[in-house]
Amino acid sequence: MKTIISLLFLISFTSLSLAQSTLSGKLIDENNEGVAFATVHLKEVKKTTLTDVDGNFEFQNVKNGNYTLQVSFIGFEKKEQTIKYPLSKPLEIKLQSSTTRLDQVTILGKSEATLLREEAYAVEVIETESFKNTTVDASQLLGRISGVNIRQDGGLGSNFSLSLNGLSGNRIRTFIDGVPMDYFGSSLTLNNFPVNLIEGIEVYKGAVPIHLSSDALGGAVNIITSKKPISYVDASYSYGSFNTHRASVNTQFHHNASGFTARIKSFYNHSDNNFPIDVYLINEETGKLDDETTEVQRFHDAYTSKMIWGEVGFVGKKFADELMVGVMYSDNYKEMQQNPYADGTPAFPNGEAYMTEEKLIYNLTYHKKNLFFDGLNANSYIVYVDSKTNTVDVSPHKYNWLGGYQEDYHITTGEMGRKSDLYLYQENLLGNFNAEYSLSNHHNVAVNYSLNNLSIKGEDKFQPQNNTQFADPNDVVKQVLAASYTYSVFDDRWNTIVFGKKYFYDLSAIESSHDGTTKEDFIYKDDANGYGIASTFKLNKIQIKASFEKAYRFPESYELFGDGLNVIPNQELLPEESENLNVGVRFGTSPKKQSRLMMEVNGFVRNTINYIRFESRMTRSHYVNDKKVTAKGVDLSLNYLIKEQFNIGFAGTYQDLRNADPASAFYEDRVPNEPYLFGNLTLSYNHQLPRNQRLTVTTTSRYVHDFYYKWPTLGNSNTKTEIPSQLTHNIDITYTLKEGKYNLSLLCSNILDTKVYDNLNQQKPGRAFSFKARYFIHN
Repeated sequence: MKTIISLLFLISFTSLSLAQSTLSGKLIDENNEGVAFATVHLKEVKKTTLTDVDGNFEFQNVKNGNYTLQVSFIGFEKKEQTIKYPLSKPLEIKLQSSTTRLDQVTILGKSEATLLREEAYAVEVIETESFKNTTVDASQLLGRISGVNIRQDGGLGSNFSLSLNGLSGNRIRTFIDGVPMDYFGSSLTLNNFPVNLIEGIEVYKGAVPIHLSSDALGGAVNIITSKKPISYVDASYSYGSFNTHRASVNTQFHHNASGFTARIKSFYNHSDNNFPIDVYLINEETGKLDDETTEVQRFHDAYTSKMIWGEVGFVGKKFADELMVGVMYSDNYKEMQQNPYADGTPAFPNGEAYMTEEKLIYNLTYHKKNLFFDGLNANSYIVYVDSKTNTVDVSPHKYNWLGGYQEDYHITTGEMGRKSDLYLYQENLLGNFNAEYSLSNHHNVAVNYSLNNLSIKGEDKFQPQNNTQFADPNDVVKQVLAASYTYSVFDDRWNTIVFGKKYFYDLSAIESSHDGTTKEDFIYKDDANGYGIASTFKLNKIQIKASFEKAYRFPESYELFGDGLNVIPNQELLPEESENLNVGVRFGTSPKKQSRLMMEVNGFVRNTINYIRFESRMTRSHYVNDKKVTAKGVDLSLNYLIKEQFNIGFAGTYQDLRNADPASAFYEDRVPNEPYLFGNLTLSYNHQLPRNQRLTVTTTSRYVHDFYYKWPTLGNSNTKTEIPSQLTHNIDITYTLKEGKYNLSLLCSNILDTKVYDNLNQQKPGRAFSFKARYFIHN
């Protein structure tokens, strides 16, 4: 071992000794501070490096002559500068900011690797750096963006859904570093993923670029985890109402000379979720529901999740910009206080039903710019997921909302229906291979292939239907081939992308009778062609964007096979197809001004055929196809920044989703359980204190207009099922000292303790407090 170490030192020393000359410089921003981790390319010799934490860079073995330096970094304008080596004076390059502040949410340019291909898409990239000190999770951060609505059934760990410009659920795909997130399971979702782990979030409205090649129907969210080539430790802990604990420890070691990098990301979440709710109790004398509600505490709704993710590999080497292998373990435990698909709050709660999940995930990622020759970039990943889910509903006892119960009240059934102790075993292989080539400064082509192979087996001690349904593997294979071409003219002011996608779908499943005595094989194969175009034109302070896409989405495993407990199978679901049109205008004043205004308006139209909709029917809930659904709407965002201290932000959305099938009994009805008018107002104040201290105070107000959670045609004006309008307010206070090394944050959610209802009219938590401490150190 000593011999190997000595040899490595000898090789390093010899390399340094052979260096003839070094070109060095520094990148600074408009405040003359160093720009860390920016990309610097020496064009003539085709060498690329990254700046260090102070903005310094260097190239070794540089011969005398004239050179062109190309500099780029997220949030700054690209810059090209000609130099003559040897230098006559120290080299310092100043970059111009291209960011617009939005309540500490920074709307950035595209990532450098895909700048040309993504420039025309309707996309926002959220920088999360200043949110890492707060107690918000990824879903709460997304809820501040115009067009985005986060639906949640209750507290931490409850079911949730993301809606974006008229489409929701799995029509909007979520990714972690380009890998579809929904296959990571319920232990790793947007509403439990800590902001500490996130470097940024890309939000695509409408057409989706081909490198996010899952079958998204009309939008995507891509979470970007930190990959900076530094060594650091980032640890945080928060405690809040309802015995809520959140902890996160993330660390990385990076060796500059060898490029060797090791990362660990981890988190732990727990909440009792014992928040008060209003319930119509059963009157023991009359056997009927009381006329007035009684406030009770939820008592069987605890949630625990944890994750640890380790990766090792190399970063910033000649053979790879990033080559990492990793393994992740995650699990969660969720008590079921009630049927998660019940309308409102039932008269009788559950007291023992629960669900557990374990996942072991292996990943390999590879990224390389200028592979083999200049202009060819390659990106790929392979992920294997091995998971086990256990859903248990076997208790014969009948509970009440005061925590008491009657023993052996229903000895032949569980609390929500037929007894079930279902184990589901899933194996999932995911792969994506992407290559792009710059033909010139104005032409770019890209190709992409993605694979998703899922196999599910299971067993149930009590339900014969589940035993028959999952005795043999149920297999789903999805493949997508895609290609794109990008063309830019007028000094890149007009940028257009055309793309095409080929979808392949192969389903092999089992249909079981209700009693499990008979079964039939169900085989379905399909393929489809998707295509689209996206274009943008920049004129001074105004940017116009437009995109169109014909997209497809094939049913997910849980939509096809159910959950074995409350959702029954429907293997005959047809794939969705949608024509999506987006048009937007963005206006922004100069970033050099002390006070800056940004305004963006986007209009959208969605025409969807075979719309997959969840139909809630207690233990017989299932997914169905609505023949045709149209969605039209507009979203608006405004932001005004005053002297880098005061920030006013507004985001509002109106969307009209309607049944467009003339043969349907609900023709022209609004699609149920979908809000159509919502928005938020954010006010923020940042104050710089002496000795590198900072105090930030942020308030957020959110409004959701009343909407029906059943088809509006059903019932009369007095009996229609309606979720009322609601207005909530939050305040967050963050204190940072020693340039971010120590951070403290206090959050009060729902300050006025407003009664809040959401998905399926289920009540959400009232006023809640949380406190967070974070420690961050890096080299």
